[in-house]
Amino acid sequence: MLQSVNDIFSIIAPGGRFAVSLACRITEDGLLFANLGTWFASRTRWEKAALITWGVLLLCVSAYVFASPTTKTVYPIFSASGRFWWTGTDLYEPHRPTDVQEGYRYSPTCAILFTPFAIFPDALGGVLWRLFSVGALFGGLFWFARSVLPIAPSHFAMMTLLIIPLSIQSVGNGQANLVVIACMLGAIAAVNEERWSLASILIAVAFTFKLYPLALGMVLVLLYPRQLSWRIALACLASFAAPFLCQHPAYVVDQYEKWIAVVGSEDRSDIRLSHMYRDAWLLIYLYGVPISRKFYLLMQVAGGAVVALLCWRRQRASWPTPALLTSTLALTTAWMMLLGPATESSSFALLAPSFAWSIVEALNTKERNARHGLLWASCVIFAIAVVLGGIVNEWRLHQTGVHAWASLCYFTYLLLEPRAPAAQESRLANSPRLAA
Repeated sequence: MLQSVNDIFSIIAPGGRFAVSLACRITEDGLLFANLGTWFASRTRWEKAALITWGVLLLCVSAYVFASPTTKTVYPIFSASGRFWWTGTDLYEPHRPTDVQEGYRYSPTCAILFTPFAIFPDALGGVLWRLFSVGALFGGLFWFARSVLPIAPSHFAMMTLLIIPLSIQSVGNGQANLVVIACMLGAIAAVNEERWSLASILIAVAFTFKLYPLALGMVLVLLYPRQLSWRIALACLASFAAPFLCQHPAYVVDQYEKWIAVVGSEDRSDIRLSHMYRDAWLLIYLYGVPISRKFYLLMQVAGGAVVALLCWRRQRASWPTPALLTSTLALTTAWMMLLGPATESSSFALLAPSFAWSIVEALNTKERNARHGLLWASCVIFAIAVVLGGIVNEWRLHQTGVHAWASLCYFTYLLLEPRAPAAQESRLANSPRLAA
């Protein structure tokens, strides 16, 4: 009599053993897919819509990028710079090799961070970079929603759908905006959980990719000076020092000098209309407002000071920490879009999470007033900019300042917020942990 499974296998031919093993594996895979199917069926309609929409979107973008890795994308700029760093080649124009795509304006540290993707061919590396960027965005958004927002799973799914219009361009062209906003979302969540060192590191990573996200760090330092002032300063200094550990010091110093020259020469205030930034200066230019560039610079600084002062006053008015941090992120990113130093169409991915949450919150409140009209006007204008402007290029809607008008409406909506949102006040009252 056969006493065990081993007795059975001992009389089965090797080919039979393989067949049994394969059958077991197929059975296990079938159970896995069955469990996934059960899990998917248990999701709400908004969650199903988000999963399907993002799945199809990523599949289409990945297929397109793999088939055409150099078409309508900035990723080859990043990957080439990652390779150039380790060979001691100049990263910046006019010294950058002419046989690769030009336009690298990021820091030397950023070139190092692209190394894991640059080791692959651009077809594969471009796909991996986009998947990583979207994964980082979802990770930061999930942490932010779980830690800071009073949000149900269906509302989170709505947010992931609502961020698509303003994020789709960065997904397609491979811009670093998704990683930047993921770090900013994570920094806000970390501050809410009093994880000060992690928040500082995330601000420094965002600062490594683009300089102006440091504005969020500066506002947070104003709100929490003892906890964040020295930590953020140290993290940013470490990001500047990191390249010296990865290359010869003379080469690193040379690249920093050339980077500073490139950043200092960047000015789109008086160039062809189609290449101008999508900010308030575009409106000033279009409507002939008699404001000089120097006065506009003062407007930018004054706008940033107003945002910082408003966040500080809300903290002194005893706003709940989650509501305060939510408004701080929204105001800072809105300032970046309207009065920031470098607002392109793809930059609005930085505004997408806060804008999406404002819509979800407005849809779930019973209060309706003139202030909400600014939010809905911003929605309509952004829809025109994204849908019509993206489909019918001949209309040149971007040159009419639609993005800037939408930013202006939303920025005004945020400035007029009279108190902490009712949803967050309710959550604070009902949550012993947050109340404590």
